[in-house]
Amino acid sequence: MSDSIAHLRHPKAGRPTVQYVYRDAVGTPVLMANRYDKQDGKFFLPYDLIADAWKAPELRPLYRLDALAEANADRAVIVTEGEKCADALASLGYVSTTTFGGANGAHKTDLAPLRGRKVILWPDKDEPGLKYAEGLAATLHAELGALPRIIPTADIVLRSIRSANRNAAPDAVFPKGWDAADAVASGWGVHEINTLIEMARPHAEEDTDRTEPDEAPLFDDLELWHTPDHRPFATFRRDGRWQSLELTSSSFKQLLAYETYRTTGKAPPAAKLDDMQRQMIGQARFEGATRPVFTRIGRNGDAIVLDLGGADCARATITANGWRVDSGNEPRFVRSPSASALPMPLPESGDVALLKRFVNAASEDDFRLMVAWLLGCLRPEGPYPLLILSGEQGSAKSTTSKVLRSLVDPSTLSTRSLPQDEHNLVIAARGTHVLAFDNISRIKGSMADALCRLATGGGFATRKLHSDSDEVLFDATRPSLLNGIPDLAERADLADRAITLTLPSIAENRRAFEGEFWDQFEEVRPRILAGLLDATSGALERHDSVTLQDRPRLADFARWVTAAEPSLGWPPGAFLAAYQANRRESEEAAVESNAVASAILTMVADSGTWSGTAAELIAYLRKRYPALTDAADAFPRQAAAFGSELRRVTPLLRRQGIAVAHVREGKDRRRMIQVTRA
Repeated sequence: MSDSIAHLRHPKAGRPTVQYVYRDAVGTPVLMANRYDKQDGKFFLPYDLIADAWKAPELRPLYRLDALAEANADRAVIVTEGEKCADALASLGYVSTTTFGGANGAHKTDLAPLRGRKVILWPDKDEPGLKYAEGLAATLHAELGALPRIIPTADIVLRSIRSANRNAAPDAVFPKGWDAADAVASGWGVHEINTLIEMARPHAEEDTDRTEPDEAPLFDDLELWHTPDHRPFATFRRDGRWQSLELTSSSFKQLLAYETYRTTGKAPPAAKLDDMQRQMIGQARFEGATRPVFTRIGRNGDAIVLDLGGADCARATITANGWRVDSGNEPRFVRSPSASALPMPLPESGDVALLKRFVNAASEDDFRLMVAWLLGCLRPEGPYPLLILSGEQGSAKSTTSKVLRSLVDPSTLSTRSLPQDEHNLVIAARGTHVLAFDNISRIKGSMADALCRLATGGGFATRKLHSDSDEVLFDATRPSLLNGIPDLAERADLADRAITLTLPSIAENRRAFEGEFWDQFEEVRPRILAGLLDATSGALERHDSVTLQDRPRLADFARWVTAAEPSLGWPPGAFLAAYQANRRESEEAAVESNAVASAILTMVADSGTWSGTAAELIAYLRKRYPALTDAADAFPRQAAAFGSELRRVTPLLRRQGIAVAHVREGKDRRRMIQVTRA
C-alpha cells in the first residue's frame, strides 16, 4: 500500500509535489490529499484509496485521526486550516488535525471524533481563514454541543507574544495568510504557542451583547502583574482589604463570577467568564509589572512581614525596632486553600518559654534547637535546616510536629505523608511555607536529594499535568519537618542539613488528654508567637554585628539564631554549642548507618591507607567486611554508583579524620581512589 501511494500519479496533472495521507482511527490509509504546485498557484486533487478513484468520498475523515484517537481525552485538539499546519504542530507534541479541503470541506467531514473534546481552532491570518474557523465553530456547536475557542491572529496579539521572546524582533511581520506552520518555521515553540492558546476566545452566535471586563469595574484598585516565572496575578481591594490571587486559579475564577453577579445582577455565561479571565491573564503577563510573590513569610525592604492568614488579611511587620500588626498590599502574599490563621499576637506579652510544656524535648539544648528551627522559619529566604524528629511509639512526635508548625505556618492539613516523587513535592512546596511530613519509615535517595535542594537551594523542573511540553518551574527554599520511628538522617547529605532530635518516651501516667492539651495550648499560642516575633526583631537588630568564630554548615541560619539569643534570654553561645553538638551526633549516626562510610572507617582502622580503582575497592571491602557490605541497596556494587555514594560521605569521613581523594594515574590516566588518615 505504502509503495503504491508513493508512486501515485494523476493521468493529467502527473506526480504530486506533496502527499498527505488521511487514515482511519486504527491507522489504515483511506484518502490522499495530493498537492500540486504550478506557476499559476497550487491546487489539491483527492484520491479515494478505498474506491481506488481520483475523487473524495462523500464523508471524509479528520486528518491524523489515528493520533487523535490514541491521545488522552483530556488533551486539547487544535484544528488548523491545512495539513501542513497540523503536521507542524504535531512535531511539537500537540494533538492536531484539519478537515480535507480546508475552508471548503468542513461540512463534508466526520466531526464525531471531536465530541466531548476541548477544541481550539487556528485559522490562517486572512478573511477566508476567520470565516472557516467561525463556520466550523458554529457547526461543532450545533452538531456536537461544543463551544470551540478560536485563536486570535490580530497583529497586536501576535506581536505581544513575539515581544515576550527576547530573541525575537519586536517589529516582526505577520503577513496575510500567516498560519501555524509559519509560526513553527519562524521559531515559535511550545511557550509561545501555549500563550497564544490561552488567549483564544470561545465563539457563540448568541454572545453579541458581551460586556468587556473594563466596562464595569469589578474590583477596587485592581493591579494585574506577574512573577519572574510568568505566573499571572491580580491584586485588589475587596471589602476594604487587600488580596492577591493567581489568575489561573479556580479561586479567582469563582470570585470573578461572583463579583460579576454582584455588579450586574446576573451570572455570567461560561464563555464570557472565560473571555474575562483570559484577557486578564494576557494583560498581567504582557502589560503588568514583574513582582515577587510570597507564601506566609515575605520581605518589604528591611522589614520581615508575616501573613497572619485571617479573613481580615492582617499581617505582622517586623523591624529591628520591634513589630506591629497592620495591613497593606506590600509585599504580595498568596494563600493555599489549606492555609489556616495564626493567632493575633499581643505586644509586650511574648514568652517563648511557654512552649516547653507542649513539646517533648529531651533536654534544654533540644528545646533550644526546636526554638531555633522556628526562628529559622521566620526568615523569608533560606537556607533552612530540616528538623527531623525520631523516637519510639508514644514519644509525641506527631503532636510536637503539629505544635511547632502551628506557630509559623498552620494548615488544615498539619502533617502529610512524604510524596513519592518530585512533582508532588513541588506542588506541596508552591502552596505552603513549611512542609511537615509525618510517620516516615524510609526516605529513598531521589527524595532525600530533593529535600536537600529544598532546604539549601536548587531549582526543580517537572512536567505540567496533561502536557507533554510545558514545565512547572520552582526555584525557592522551604523549611521542612519530618518525623518517624527509625533514624531518618541515615543519608550523609541529609544529616549535614538537619537538626536531628530523638524524643523520649512518655510514661502512660504523664500523657495528657487530647482536648485539654490543645485547649491549654491555644490559650498561650498568641504569647508564644509574640515571643518569636520579639526574637525575630532582635535578630534583625543584631544580625550584622554577629560574627561566628566557627562557621558550621548553614552558617547564615546559625548567625541568625545567635543574633536572637539576647531576646530569648539564652546565655551567649548556648545555641551554637547545642547546634554543633547535635551535628556531631548526627554525623556519627549517619556514618554508623551508612554501609560505605562504615566499611571505609573499619578499613582505615585495620590497614591505614588504601589506593586503587573503585572496582578494586568494592571487591576489597566486600571480601574483608561481608557483614557491612552484604546489602546491595546499601552498598553499591557498580563503580559509578559506589563513587557517587563515596563522594556523598567524603565530608563526614573527613570530619572523622579520613581523607578521600579521586586522582588519575599512569599513562592511561586511570581513575584512582586514595584513602588516607587526614
